[in-house]
Amino acid sequence: MLSRAMRKIGSRRARNWTLATILWVSSWQPGLYAQQPAKLSPKLIAVLNEPTLELKDDDAPLLRLKKERFNAALNEGKARLDLYSRGLTPIPDLIEIGARLFSAEADLYDKPEEKVEVLQRQLDVYTEAEASLEKKVKDSLATQADLERLRYDKVSVEIKLFNAKTAHDHQESAVQPRPK
Repeated sequence: MLSRAMRKIGSRRARNWTLATILWVSSWQPGLYAQQPAKLSPKLIAVLNEPTLELKDDDAPLLRLKKERFNAALNEGKARLDLYSRGLTPIPDLIEIGARLFSAEADLYDKPEEKVEVLQRQLDVYTEAEASLEKKVKDSLATQADLERLRYDKVSVEIKLFNAKTAHDHQESAVQPRPK
């Protein structure tokens, strides 16, 4: 009877030791996002490689603040890209910073045609990123949730672009006289 009890204690210790060893070894393994950072869209890389905007002494106070916000978003984007390339940040963080960066850029402009240009560029980046992310989801390098978040953001940009183009067209038709 005593030897059975000893075996049970021994097998429990062995199980606990094995579990502890597995947990210890697995703590040294890189996480899901650190395994293989997937390549990003070239258009996104081009956007993140843009230079920061120069703050001029004669800038209006609001324009200066908008430039500072854009520069902060751009610098965060560059830092997140570096973290992503080292496997230390997930794809949703890049999607989020992309949305903030383009929003800050569009807010720099007052003319509707300039906003349309920025929104079109953002839509182009999102379209390219969507195709790339679809492949990553198929290869299990990204999640379906990441893809759906990107699609939501892409459609939101399409809505903003539609509204901006409509506003531009209405403004243009109001300025030009109609032929009789």
